[in-house]
Amino acid sequence: MRVQTPALALAIIGVLLGAVHLALTPLAYADWTIDALWFVGTGLAIVLAAAANLIGFQSSGVGSRLIVAAINFAMGFYFAAAWLVLPGPQVVIGGVLFFALAICSLANRRTKAVTS
Repeated sequence: MRVQTPALALAIIGVLLGAVHLALTPLAYADWTIDALWFVGTGLAIVLAAAANLIGFQSSGVGSRLIVAAINFAMGFYFAAAWLVLPGPQVVIGGVLFFALAICSLANRRTKAVTS
């Protein structure tokens, strides 16, 4: 099985996780407070990090793979740090998701040879 197929599914799940996070903001916070702003910002970060994977799949270059891997590891460590203050299943799901995406982004991809 190609690495890109599960990685694509994981990236889509990541976008959906971030979208759910954003959608839950009005339910979690009745007023627009600094905590609500952080909650929205975190949801946007999840969406953008997952979207970076979708964009990164279009490129086979080593540089883009490393950038996407760095984004995924950063998000994975962010979720690991969040576990210290919020040990919930959503934090585990986010951490596993982004660490799995990091592994997928570093996996050796076969590229088609360019012929002229």
